[in-house]
Amino acid sequence: MSALEREIMERFRQLAPESRLRMLSALQQEVTSGQVSLAAWLDAARAARITLRPDAEGHVPTASELLNEAREERDADLLQRAGLRNSAGDGSN
Repeated sequence: MSALEREIMERFRQLAPESRLRMLSALQQEVTSGQVSLAAWLDAARAARITLRPDAEGHVPTASELLNEAREERDADLLQRAGLRNSAGDGSN
């Protein structure tokens, strides 16, 4: 047990029984408030999932292709903001 944990326990023991119960309830709520059930997470994932459709040539992009495209767009935006690339995106100024 860390020094902080020992201090918290010492102070907890100093509380009146009603306060202990209230604090215990508040701590349990704090611990469980950020947890999501697997079913809820899967429902949210299904709702947010993007359906990838083939382009005109029938090609369906892979995850790595989508990631590379997002990186290229971000890099182009950063270069443009730094004044190293014009709005045409061809690297000329």
